[in-house]
Amino acid sequence: MTAQSKNKSVYTGVVILIIGIIWLLRRMGLYLPYWVFSWETLLIVIGLIIGIDNKFRNPASYILIAIGSVFLIDDVFNINFNIFHYFWPLLVIGVGLTIIFQSRFRGSRLRSNFSSNMNTGEQLDITSVFNGIKRNVDSKSFKGGEVVTVFGGAEVNLMNADFDGMINIDSTVVFGGLKLIVPKNWEVRTEVTSIFGGVDDKRQSAVNVLPDDKVLVVSGTVLFGGLDIVNY
Repeated sequence: MTAQSKNKSVYTGVVILIIGIIWLLRRMGLYLPYWVFSWETLLIVIGLIIGIDNKFRNPASYILIAIGSVFLIDDVFNINFNIFHYFWPLLVIGVGLTIIFQSRFRGSRLRSNFSSNMNTGEQLDITSVFNGIKRNVDSKSFKGGEVVTVFGGAEVNLMNADFDGMINIDSTVVFGGLKLIVPKNWEVRTEVTSIFGGVDDKRQSAVNVLPDDKVLVVSGTVLFGGLDIVNY
């Protein structure tokens, strides 16, 4: 298990522990506001977990925190207007802002690594928000990367890619789907935290897989979505 996945597991465990303690205190008669166990609070907590794990580089964390906060504020302070009437425009604005800020961050990161990564196609950097993306990877020195899908989907075909040793694809799937198509001779290890979602390994039996020869580690978070790993 990678260090990143260990951190993700720790964060998830801490959240579950806190929920259990709060639930126990409530059963013991301690008064707690009803919104502590609301779906809005759950979205905020999940957004924070994803954000902390990815250093708030993924738009998924901001979107979840924003959705949960808007509805939580309405519940806690009983604001006298129909917040649902403004929800979708605010969500679209929030998605636009997160994409803009992420693009600025991504641009500065690419400039800092200009000499080593320009036009090589060696590393994935996919963000799909309210959209669908298909990507074919042909690099023979593939280095993994990052895939984010929020209310969208992505399909990454790695059948013509190659690498040596171990690489990682970090995935964040929120209300969406991700399909990874991998060669049969790759060893694939899944270290994904799934919350109200699923990870389905649909690969056929691998042929002549050598331990630690070519190892793809798929890590990340799946929330109300699905991640499929297939081969042909």
